[in-house]
Amino acid sequence: MSRLVPSLVFVLAVVVAGSAAAGLVDRQSFEPGPATNQQAQAQPQPSPARDVLDKAKDSAIERARAKVPLPAELKALRDEIAEQVGDLRATVNKKYEEAGAKVAAYALWAAAGLFAIMVLASVLGGVVVALIFRRGRNS
Repeated sequence: MSRLVPSLVFVLAVVVAGSAAAGLVDRQSFEPGPATNQQAQAQPQPSPARDVLDKAKDSAIERARAKVPLPAELKALRDEIAEQVGDLRATVNKKYEEAGAKVAAYALWAAAGLFAIMVLASVLGGVVVALIFRRGRNS
């Protein structure tokens, strides 16, 4: 027992030191340095003239589409394609939700499995340590 307390204190000190070092490294990696600030300032800003030209182009395309009437076959085809696209989007959304639920279930099972492994390892480690101390007392 007299050797156990200093060992536990040493392990606790190492864990605290490791946590403090990890905190420092994490903080330093997320703080932007001077090079990052210069890169952010060097990025070109979008010009207002380009925005105006893009808006004018979009509005001209819309006006041209409004002036040209579509034949009935093309309108029917457009409506059919729009319906198929809507069905496809619904299918994709359904698959996306199913995949999300499956991933959540796998994550929960993985967490439970890791917890079980952790408990098993601690019990097995406790048994090994108890056997080691028992041999030390008997000798």
